[in-house]
Amino acid sequence: MTVEAKISQFSGYNYGQFTQIDPPEFDPARKMYRANVRAKYPVYIFDERDPGSYKVRILNMQSLGQIVLNDKEELIPHLTTSREQYNENLVNLLKLWRQQTENIVVTCSSDEFIKIEEFRNHLSQIELLLDQIIETSKITKVELTKGFSEASRRRLARYVSLLEGLDILRLKDTGDYEAGNTFIGLEKTVKNEDLRLLALSYIIKNRYTTLRDVFGLNIFEKTIGIDNVIYLPELELKTSLFQSRKSITSNYRKHYGKNINPLILTQILRRLEQSGAIDRDGDRYHGVDHLREEMIKQKEALPALKISDYL
Repeated sequence: MTVEAKISQFSGYNYGQFTQIDPPEFDPARKMYRANVRAKYPVYIFDERDPGSYKVRILNMQSLGQIVLNDKEELIPHLTTSREQYNENLVNLLKLWRQQTENIVVTCSSDEFIKIEEFRNHLSQIELLLDQIIETSKITKVELTKGFSEASRRRLARYVSLLEGLDILRLKDTGDYEAGNTFIGLEKTVKNEDLRLLALSYIIKNRYTTLRDVFGLNIFEKTIGIDNVIYLPELELKTSLFQSRKSITSNYRKHYGKNINPLILTQILRRLEQSGAIDRDGDRYHGVDHLREEMIKQKEALPALKISDYL
C-alpha cells in the first residue's frame, strides 16, 4: 500500500465525510511524511420566498490537522491529529466563521447600531467624555475626579484609557486631556450632535469586542447576534435572503447555542429595522443592500478559514 493510500485510509476511518487530504510531503531532515487535513464543509441556506428549496455554500477550511508517517510509512500517533482534535478544530472554525462575519457586520453597521437608544444608554460614560471634549476641547484631571465616587473614578479612567488608545483623547504634560488626531479628523467632517454619533460609531466599530469582553457590556450581544444571523447567509450567497421570525430564532440557536425570548426578538428586530440596519418585507426580514455590498467587499478580502499551521 502506498503512502497516499495509507493516509487516505486513516482519514476515512477517523475523520468526517467532508475531509480532504493534501498530497503528502516528505521531510528528509525529520524522516517523515506529512499530509495536511482540510475540509470542504457544506452550509445549507434557505430563503423564505421559496421555502421548499435550498442552496449549498461550501466553506473551505484549511489546516484542520495533519497525518504524519515515519520513513517506514508507519503512523506517528503523537504528531497525527486525533479524531477528537479534528472535531474540535472543525467546531472552532465554524465559530471563527460566525465571528468573522459578526466583526464585519459590526464594522459596516456601526452607524446604524449607534442610533439604537439601548446602545447609547450603555455608552453614557463615553458620551460624558465626548460631550466635554466637544464643548471645551479639553478634559482636566480635576474634572475626572471631582464629585465622583472611587468606583466611578476607576470606571471613568478605564474609558479614558480606551479613548486614548483610539487617539480620540490625548494626554498632555499637565495631566489634562485634549482632542487626539482621530477626534480632530472626525471633527473636520461634522459638528456637535453628529460628531458625537460619529465618534460613538467609530468606537463601536473599532472596540466592540473590548467593550463586550473587557468592559462587560454584554447588552450588545443579542442585538448584534440577531443582525449577524440575518447577514451571515447573505454574505455567502451575495444576495438578499428572506427569513421569518421562526427561521431567525432557529438560526440564532444553531449559531450561538442559545435560545432567545420571542418578546426580546420582537424588540430587537424593531430596533434594527428602525435604525436602518435591516429591512422588512411583511413578516420576513433581510439585509440592507448597501450594507450587504460593503460587507461582501470586506469578506472577499479575508483569507480562507484556518486554525493553524502544524509541525
